[in-house]
Amino acid sequence: MDTRFLHRIILVGFFILVATFFCYQIQQGDYYLEKARNNYIKIVPFPSMRGRILDRQGKVLAYDSPIFTIAVVPYQIRQDRDTFFEEVSQITGQERTQIESTYQKNFLNVFSPVDIIEDIPKEKALKIKEKLKGQVTIRALPRRTYAFGYEYSHILGYVKDAKIVYRDLKEYGYSPFERTGVGGIEQYYDSYLKGTDGADLIEVNSKGEMVGFLGKTQKAKGSDLSLTIDSRLQALAYECLEGHRGVLILMNAKNGEMLALVSHPSYNVNDFLEGKHVSAILHDRNKPLINRAIQARYPPGSLFKPLLALAALQEKEITPRTTFFCNGGISYGNVFFGCTKHHGDENIYQALSHSCNVYFYNIGLLLKVEKLAHWAKLFRLDQECFIDLPYEKKGLVPDRRWKRRKKGTSWFGGDTLNFSIGQGFFEITPLRAAVMMNVFASGGEIVFPHIGRLIENTEIPHRSSIPLNVSPENIAIVRQGLRRTVSDPEGTAHLLNELGLKISGKTGTAQTGREESHGWFAGFFPYKGSEYTICVFLEYGKSSAVAVKVAYHFLEQLKEKDLL
Repeated sequence: MDTRFLHRIILVGFFILVATFFCYQIQQGDYYLEKARNNYIKIVPFPSMRGRILDRQGKVLAYDSPIFTIAVVPYQIRQDRDTFFEEVSQITGQERTQIESTYQKNFLNVFSPVDIIEDIPKEKALKIKEKLKGQVTIRALPRRTYAFGYEYSHILGYVKDAKIVYRDLKEYGYSPFERTGVGGIEQYYDSYLKGTDGADLIEVNSKGEMVGFLGKTQKAKGSDLSLTIDSRLQALAYECLEGHRGVLILMNAKNGEMLALVSHPSYNVNDFLEGKHVSAILHDRNKPLINRAIQARYPPGSLFKPLLALAALQEKEITPRTTFFCNGGISYGNVFFGCTKHHGDENIYQALSHSCNVYFYNIGLLLKVEKLAHWAKLFRLDQECFIDLPYEKKGLVPDRRWKRRKKGTSWFGGDTLNFSIGQGFFEITPLRAAVMMNVFASGGEIVFPHIGRLIENTEIPHRSSIPLNVSPENIAIVRQGLRRTVSDPEGTAHLLNELGLKISGKTGTAQTGREESHGWFAGFFPYKGSEYTICVFLEYGKSSAVAVKVAYHFLEQLKEKDLL
């Protein structure tokens, strides 16, 4: 082909391209600029209904119900916003400042609908729409409601708009139009509960009038979630903690299902979501927002003694016939470490039943800190329980290295004595205390606790139990001592024997540096074929005797109501 002919073709094509650009950019530029200004793509979101949360009996604990709101697109009122708000105020009777405040709170961008009047009756919303015409939109939005305001606040958590925490959630695929779970089951199982939001994608002119429909996505309801919790047991546990700060746990000893898990004091999650009493809740000295079962650590006190007894038997430092003489305490260096009584000669069964400190001081000195820490960690007391709730704290198991690193001092013999009775630097959560006691209920296995049971009708998989590979004979010896704690007239939890449930367990009174001590009771029942493990913890509850009374009152009601 002639090169000059090819050059002419290229030149002609170039002039056609320039002429086209001239036509669109110069001759018709104003037309397309105005079109760009007057039309925009608008996303109209349709939030999905969140899945319900139910207890093990099918009772609804949390659900979505529709509410109606009046919304406006900021772009439509950009030129006369003040006039618009004044008109809305006159029509609705609401203060203009309140309307503007709601607008500012919900604002995302100039093209997204912003709620200015929230949660109004449908009839009133229709009347407002009739007067303001296309300036406003009625939106039907789901609102989360919790059937039990106080009893489940720490377990369930709550739901809030993702736009409030959008910056933190954006990287996980959330849009600012979604709702997200915060704390508890709502957060842990959020991906199942939240469903899929829908939206219409439309083209709108500057008057807010639809000029084109570009597509839509269908919304899908979230999955229902059933819990292991029995609301009847949960309500009774909450009542029994009235007047106390603490925790009450009842779990299935065989599979780790939480039947009741209460942290007290609590707060009304519905009030919290509606903005009622928020300041009082946040500044309450009793800290009701903390789930003490998993988010607070405490010295276990004498609850540690069964584990220590098992460790000494396994390490062959003692036998069931080994005795130590208790004259009310033991002197170590210049310090006297006391006991609750002068017990005289005590074997392992008596020491567990009477909670003799001197017996376990001697065991601690035989095992030394390295083995104390080893056995505590073998029971996973330094780890999370991996329950299906967020923000669980790990336990603290001290040793020589830890003290040197954290306190800058050496480990002393007195530290070992304190460690031996669950005091000093040693701390665990109440849930971990329940799981620790459950090892003796299960015959030597660590059973992982959980709350989620079914998603729709599909069973939720959970971690399998872990065998500790300890001697069954040694487990049986400790179990006998724990049974005597209740059955022996001089046992520290003998009050529970009146229930006739064949309970075994251990009390604990942990010193706090204040006049009031923490009170513990953890146990299991029945003695043979144990089905339940219970743990009661009272923060500054004075003594274990008070914790035993709470456990008694709770179990007595379960027995009377035939709930066991």
